[in-house]
Amino acid sequence: MTDVGLRLLGAVELRVDGIDVPLGAARQRTVLAALAVDAGRPVQIDTLVDRVWGVHPPGQVRGVVYSYVNRLRHALRSAGGRAALARRSGGYALDIDPTCLDLLLFDRLTRGGSLEELGAALALWRGPALADLSGEWVVRTRDLLAQRRLDTTVDWARAQLVAGGADSVVEALRPLVEEHPLVEPLAALFIEALHRTGRGAEALDRWAAVRGHLVAELGTEPGPQLQAVHQVLLRPGVSRPSSLPADTAAFTGRRREIDRLARAGLGVHAIAGMPGVGKTALAVHVAHRLRDAFPDGQIFVNLHGHTAGRDAADPAEVLAGLLLGDGLDPRRLPAGAEARSALWRSRLAGRRALIVLDNAYDSAQVTPLLPAAAGCLVLVTSRRFLGDLPADAVPVALDVLAADEAGAMFRRLAPAPADDPAELVAACGRLPLAVSLLARLLRRHRSWTVADLLRETRERLLDATAEHASIAAAFDLSYRHLPAARQRIFRLLASHPGTEFEPYAVGALAGLPPAAALTELDALHADSLLIEVARHRYTMHDLIRSYCRKLAGPDRAARARLLGFYTTTADAANARLARLTRPGPPPPALPGGVEPLAWLRVERANLAASAEAGPLVAVTAGMAELLRRDGPWSEALDRHARAVERASGVDRANALVDLATVRRLTGDFPGAAGDAREALAGYLSAGERLGEANALIVLAKALSRAAGYTESMPVIARALDVYRDLGDRPGEAGALVELAIARGMTSDFRGAQQLLGQALERYRALGDRPGQAYALRILGIAHGRVGDFAGARELLRNALDLYRGLGARLGEAFTLNDLGRAAAGTGDYPAAVDSLRAALRRHRRLDHRVGQSTALHYLGAVLRRSGDLAGASTALQEALALDREIHNRSGEVMILNELGAVHRLSGDVERALTAHRAALVLAEKVSSPFDRALSLAGFGRCAVARGRHREGRAQLRAALTILRRIDAAEATEVAADLAALP
Repeated sequence: MTDVGLRLLGAVELRVDGIDVPLGAARQRTVLAALAVDAGRPVQIDTLVDRVWGVHPPGQVRGVVYSYVNRLRHALRSAGGRAALARRSGGYALDIDPTCLDLLLFDRLTRGGSLEELGAALALWRGPALADLSGEWVVRTRDLLAQRRLDTTVDWARAQLVAGGADSVVEALRPLVEEHPLVEPLAALFIEALHRTGRGAEALDRWAAVRGHLVAELGTEPGPQLQAVHQVLLRPGVSRPSSLPADTAAFTGRRREIDRLARAGLGVHAIAGMPGVGKTALAVHVAHRLRDAFPDGQIFVNLHGHTAGRDAADPAEVLAGLLLGDGLDPRRLPAGAEARSALWRSRLAGRRALIVLDNAYDSAQVTPLLPAAAGCLVLVTSRRFLGDLPADAVPVALDVLAADEAGAMFRRLAPAPADDPAELVAACGRLPLAVSLLARLLRRHRSWTVADLLRETRERLLDATAEHASIAAAFDLSYRHLPAARQRIFRLLASHPGTEFEPYAVGALAGLPPAAALTELDALHADSLLIEVARHRYTMHDLIRSYCRKLAGPDRAARARLLGFYTTTADAANARLARLTRPGPPPPALPGGVEPLAWLRVERANLAASAEAGPLVAVTAGMAELLRRDGPWSEALDRHARAVERASGVDRANALVDLATVRRLTGDFPGAAGDAREALAGYLSAGERLGEANALIVLAKALSRAAGYTESMPVIARALDVYRDLGDRPGEAGALVELAIARGMTSDFRGAQQLLGQALERYRALGDRPGQAYALRILGIAHGRVGDFAGARELLRNALDLYRGLGARLGEAFTLNDLGRAAAGTGDYPAAVDSLRAALRRHRRLDHRVGQSTALHYLGAVLRRSGDLAGASTALQEALALDREIHNRSGEVMILNELGAVHRLSGDVERALTAHRAALVLAEKVSSPFDRALSLAGFGRCAVARGRHREGRAQLRAALTILRRIDAAEATEVAADLAALP
């Protein structure tokens, strides 16, 4: 891979494989910098002009910008595709691999926040940002980046002090405190580093100097951080005993959480997480790392919020122990928690102490124990989210270990396992309590292998013990504290077939209103028995789910309510999205505020699990529109085929229509036609006329591709008659669009426009936004076919806005295809290429082969027109292979004619003629006068290229006659070719 480095943190430079690439004059480099600071996002041309020239741009400035962009594109070609300038609507964007731009690397490393990452981020700087550029925008940007550099330096120094690197902090900060004497966090860290390296006198002198600057220049005394450091300087050598437990010798991982807590400084930090996730181990480990920064004491208190056989500790009794441990005369101990809390805060004033409040039950237990001193750090651990702590308390949510961390922890605790423990730690959900328990089991059973332990784990992990502790016992403590109604909800969650749940589903499961279900879910989350994965959406750790299932007996009624909820809601959502109205009773209303496509996407995994749990046919029918839009179509084919096998009667015909729809999307046109015919027979047998019309439309779409549009038009007309007989306005509108497509593909462009106008009118009357988007898109294509490319772009942009607003990914991808073709028609080749490449990416994600071939076809045509014949040939050959694989003859004929043009322009006239001959044969088979005319025009141009002007003129005239008769835009180009002949 090409090694690329674009540098902004210093002089603006581009290095490729260690070689400097010239970037031109200063203004040109400023254009690159102006795009690079917003890498990946479009920058409007007006914004570029403002950044580069300010309020005095030169005349014809857009032309100058265009010239600079072209030169920069040339320079970036050496980047091997890892950096490129792309045209965006109204401007340009720098598309660059994030690892190739130092500013993006700096952002990523500072977000990581570890000592190593912060050091690496600072090492990227080679001097002031944009050092070789000038201008108002450059100066503003340089100042902003300098502040970010300074902030990162402060974070690095804080983390370095925690790691014991005071000497390096002194060395790094000394020049910075001279340059920035009023930045208090910087000064405080420098003074603390001096103190830790034994330079107490210099630390005091520096503190006095900083205070003098603040008073003289700002008229203010030092803030809390500097005051706290001053207190430490005035009490050198004073320390108090520590009650911290021993640090965990095998502590592993948690680097991000450790760095976050170490960098956070002072205040209250509440660590919450499920039982066994390692909250206490983390708090104690961090406390040991920070102990040197708190010479006035390190205190550990177990509040017994969840301790077997014990009540939670009384805050008044805890305060008594703290005060007496701090040297208070027992005779002066006040009565009651309030008075003791006030005395505790008073005694800690002005001191730097670290306090760990472990295993808290709730906020009310913790609040009286908190000091008011600015110099103290408090780490609280609890299974619950302590939402009623003071507002400035920082929550720290602790999850299970990462896979590599869990494996490393097991290796450190277990007797050198010969086997990789990855599968074992995955089986226990990477929960630290479970990992350590399994490691101790392996120590106790010396003859066991990791494979033996894995089998044991799968059989009885919850109940396994190394001595006394077990995972189930840890969960029991949390479960027993729940009210009875909440225990019931917790047990019922075992009946859920999926892994995530929200209030509507849980309300159905428990027979509760959604608001009441949300209250219970939120409370279970607060008790760390659930994990909130999104707003009002929850899941369980695998071990808690296993524990829950052990508690729960079968509740068939609850499960039936839940499956009924998923079935009816999916049916309602699907009906809101589908173009065809499914035969059968009308679907129920959706719950208030539910957006159908968003709901189907979020609930996809739950719907799939519900289908497997019983109502496969009904749930699969409810997923049909989601599967059509989002794919993957291999999964859609499998699900619909299984529904066909399971269903009977009209339900089976409905499933066949869904299956035929997906087969057509995958390019299996004969298979789609066969399924549609079978569905049609089923509907006719049942006397179901709406189903009959739907099956005819699906059959027509398959026939259009497999046999040609002349075969499909009578079928569409028959469907249109049925829809009109039934008074089905949405069906009628959809049939009008399909008939318009067929008319357009057989070169009746004006007739197609008339039909599309009728369809659009009906969709607007119905308020059907997906239908409007579809009709606008096809109408845009029709305008482009008669040469109205500006009108086509406007219609297609309106369709694109609608599709994006609807979240319709497939419609968006198709419309980007068509927008690319329309942009090419106006001569805007950069916009055309951008649009078509975006469409191609989306079609590939959806595994939509027809869409891929269309995007490649249009892209090849644009590249051919812009002179990139090699690129055009590559795109067209790939498109041709796809269309032949899926038997898309309509697409194949167009690509063959386009390939003929590429071969001719490349000088290979013989290959061009071969392509046009093959296209002409196919054009006759699919009854397309348009494609026949393009083949004839290809013959004429090849003849002219060989010097046979008379033959060429005859062929071009024949082509022009057809193109003018069908009012095709290509007539203008052919007429120009004829006029140019001698």
